Amino acid sequence: MASPAEIQAMRRALELARAGGLSAFPNPLVGAVIFDSSGNIVGEGYHEICGGPHAEVLALEKASDAAFRGTLVVTLEPCCHYGRTSPCTDAILSAGIARVVVAMEDPDPRVAGRGIQTLRDGGIQVETGVLREEALRVNSTYLHFRETGRSWLRLKLALSMDGRLAAADGGAEWITCPTSREAVHRMRAESAAVLTGAGTVRSDDPRLTVRLSEAGPTGQPVRIILSMSGDMGGSERIFSGDARTIVVVPEGTPTEIIAPIKNLGAEIWELPGASDRVGIDLHTLLRRTAEEGMGEVLAECGSGLSTALLRERLVNSMAVFTAPLLLGAGGFPAVGDLSIPSMDSAIRLQDVRASISGSDTLLEGSVVYGSD
Repeated sequence: MASPAEIQAMRRALELARAGGLSAFPNPLVGAVIFDSSGNIVGEGYHEICGGPHAEVLALEKASDAAFRGTLVVTLEPCCHYGRTSPCTDAILSAGIARVVVAMEDPDPRVAGRGIQTLRDGGIQVETGVLREEALRVNSTYLHFRETGRSWLRLKLALSMDGRLAAADGGAEWITCPTSREAVHRMRAESAAVLTGAGTVRSDDPRLTVRLSEAGPTGQPVRIILSMSGDMGGSERIFSGDARTIVVVPEGTPTEIIAPIKNLGAEIWELPGASDRVGIDLHTLLRRTAEEGMGEVLAECGSGLSTALLRERLVNSMAVFTAPLLLGAGGFPAVGDLSIPSMDSAIRLQDVRASISGSDTLLEGSVVYGSD
């Protein structure tokens, strides 16, 4: 059983793990804390970047000889295979660690319990499952990728009280207050990419960049635009040099459509088409973004793309801002037909966090899809 000091150290390790942010993907977020044999903390570390040293190794380096007969507290099962780095289990055994406290097993089939067994076979006492639920939440993006091969998708909606995202004339700019708009910039900063549709680009001419004082040039998410026709309506801001821009079109799109987009400085992804109004296979899109190292994608889009993502069960979490205004039946609904016949089939949020955002309200949570 883990001691109070070990539980507190695990909380610290989870805090460290989060510091890995976007750069660790497709590797997990991992934090580690080391006690010496007298119970003093002598080393800490977290996995900073994919391909870089693992959290355990960094913590062991800081602890040096003080790690001998000490305790390692780590948020994820140590790896036992050769990849870009050597096995962490080898480093732990070589350091003479006596006890390892682990939050959760690693679902990577190259590890999946083998790391823990390797340590036990080496004579190390191993405690598992300490703050496991918190560790699962920290690594939700990694676990989702391991299960599906796709990026985690967060859908942001900004609505009126009656569920409209734009007025009858199409006007949607500043439906929410400045505080909420600043919160959206923070969400972009937490995301590897921002996804939208060409219709939103044509109507709003957005930049989709992070415009916060603490965000430098390297902190910009990739901008991804889905387009069936290649028509961007003369938009210029989305093609500014502020961030990388990708335009996704169906396979076989004629060169005369692609060439002008490339001339604007955008990359082109040609992906399989789909029969819905979006026209792009969204599952393939999110597998491609994951392959490109984009662990979390933020969708800021119109009703058509939002509806398609929900219908395909690709939305993993949502952030819904509600402004204190009404737009009536003439306004544009945020979501179209989801083919939900009953309350049992409803899409719901769990682990809901509700807050006040200036004059607006904000609901956040993970998505649970109803029964078919």
